[in-house]
Amino acid sequence: MRLLPLPDGSLRLRLDFDEAHLLDQLIGQLIDLLRSHSSTALDPDPLFASLEVGGSEDPPEDPALARLLPDAYEASDEASQFRRVTEQGLINRKLQDAVAVSGSLGLGPLPESGGQAEAVELDITAASFASWVRTLTALRLAIAARLGLQSEDDHIRLVEDEETRGTLLVYDWLAAIIDSMLRMEPSA
Repeated sequence: MRLLPLPDGSLRLRLDFDEAHLLDQLIGQLIDLLRSHSSTALDPDPLFASLEVGGSEDPPEDPALARLLPDAYEASDEASQFRRVTEQGLINRKLQDAVAVSGSLGLGPLPESGGQAEAVELDITAASFASWVRTLTALRLAIAARLGLQSEDDHIRLVEDEETRGTLLVYDWLAAIIDSMLRMEPSA
């Protein structure tokens, strides 16, 4: 992964093909996860999606979804009322961000065995920057919830465990991308 500022104020992200493919797969899993909890399919009409109406009264049972769609209030009655009205809009916005980021990767089919995969380069503009940061952050939150990562002690324990080390390294890789992006935020 390499991130460079461009003269027009945008950022150029260069990913090895394997990195881009992994990121696209993770975003696809995030989209599937959000759609599994959605009461409607993502409506392509941005006006409808912006209405932010609908949702369940109870927090999701899935720990990743619960982390992505947290209660807004500590009191359960207030949290339920707020969730009932806003949850679908939050899901729609997260889906729109994830679909936009995945689309910007522009990946074609995997190269045939023996073929050399080319690096993927794309520009992150001031307009697309927030979608990128929100989507990468959502991926990190979902991974952390699934791994049970809540503290530095958890991080140490998970990196030492052979079964979770690879996933934790992906979590850290996403953190490095976000950190680099935030240090070089594009100008409008």
